[in-house]
Amino acid sequence: MKNLEFVCHDPELFCGIVNRDWSNDEANYHLLGVPLDISSTYRTGARYGPYYFRKTLSSENFECTSENGLLLNEYYKIKDWGNVGVINTDLQKSIQLVSEGVYDIIETEKPFLVIGGDHSTTTCIGKAYEKADIPIHYIYIDAHLDLYDEVKGSKLSHACTLRRISELTSFHGASVFGYRDFTKDQLKYAENSNINIFSTNDLLSELNLLKFGYKYTKNLNDHFSRIHVSVDLDVLDPSCAPGVGNPVAAGITTRDLIHILKGLFKGIKHNQLISWDIVEFNPLYDNAEITAFSILKILIESLGSQILA
Repeated sequence: MKNLEFVCHDPELFCGIVNRDWSNDEANYHLLGVPLDISSTYRTGARYGPYYFRKTLSSENFECTSENGLLLNEYYKIKDWGNVGVINTDLQKSIQLVSEGVYDIIETEKPFLVIGGDHSTTTCIGKAYEKADIPIHYIYIDAHLDLYDEVKGSKLSHACTLRRISELTSFHGASVFGYRDFTKDQLKYAENSNINIFSTNDLLSELNLLKFGYKYTKNLNDHFSRIHVSVDLDVLDPSCAPGVGNPVAAGITTRDLIHILKGLFKGIKHNQLISWDIVEFNPLYDNAEITAFSILKILIESLGSQILA
């Protein structure tokens, strides 16, 4: 059986750059999972997203090199804190638990990525920044505006996330990229609440999405000291990401999203700590792991664009 050992071993998680054992002094980046989907309104299953995300990171079907030629394992030591122990029968308590966990990571003063879970994950991040008394501008990449005040009797639905965040005192405006499923009331709320919105059509009319993203955050730097980027995978066309909670047809491609994110991260000023989340990955609907490998490519290129080179 010696000759079969090569198919039986456990590969190092993401070429060894993701590890639970990095000390706080060694680690230069943090990762947290949020297995929460109690607020989902259509397809449940995003609670399994963090597990399958890490499973994808264990795949040997990639090189740990971004397209700008940077070897990620020469720059990153990502501490994986595991998943927050949420209670998927108590949304309010779960949001409190997650926000406390994110607050602890904010206190490390290192960049971080949070993996959801549905988009209520970002409500938790907003509450953590509120507790830390850090004013924050949100770049909210989503096929939906998520500005409902209430859905099915709940004000904490994932479809209310940006509405709840906009009510926090730490909220310093938001920019929504890629929306194409909305109501007139939500458009009106955005207009009155310091929320700039760019539809899918607006994005696709740009000749160069990388330059668009870069110029956008460069401009935000003049007005805001901190930016959080939230990526709902349903911004992608279902052909690129079938494994999401609320798919909407006629979206952008994985390559489009990568260009936007690379531009955004490159435009953030060098002394500003980066925080972002990827949410709404629903592996129960992920045919042939299409969404999982889209996430992996998004991660590699986004991390590559965050390296100061």
